[in-house]
Amino acid sequence: MVFTVNHALAVILILIAALGASLALLVQQSMNLTALSSGIGTSSDIGTAQLDGGEADADGDTRTGDTDPGDDAPSNPGLDTGSAAGDDSEADPLPQADDHRIDLNTATSEQLQTINGIGPTMAERILAHRESIGRFSSVDQLLDVDGIGSKTLEKMRGQVTVR
Repeated sequence: MVFTVNHALAVILILIAALGASLALLVQQSMNLTALSSGIGTSSDIGTAQLDGGEADADGDTRTGDTDPGDDAPSNPGLDTGSAAGDDSEADPLPQADDHRIDLNTATSEQLQTINGIGPTMAERILAHRESIGRFSSVDQLLDVDGIGSKTLEKMRGQVTVR
């Protein structure tokens, strides 16, 4: 078999396509990692801001309409005063904000199905993932569940917690 110039060009084009795909995936993963790491402190604020301005507005009003604005108000000053004043003002809003949230480590399938966007199949996937890893250490671990991406996670971030 003779290796011609056409063969060399074909191999080069295939390698360039593979490199391009690899770089695109690398950039996508980098953006996801950056979004997760920079959004940890304010992710609940981002999630509720998306719920308030997004398509889940009616659900937010009927389900937790009175608690969401109340949670947003203490959360933001609590974060601001927590960094300026101390831990006492930060400790009070956190338990109140978590009271209506579902704990991923103790939730049943029925409880998970009360979360917007979670049906029976997704609830079972979350429970199976919890069994495989033991316990959730962060809400961000929901990204490891098949069918949950960053947009879905941000929509339900204000409804779940890890204790």
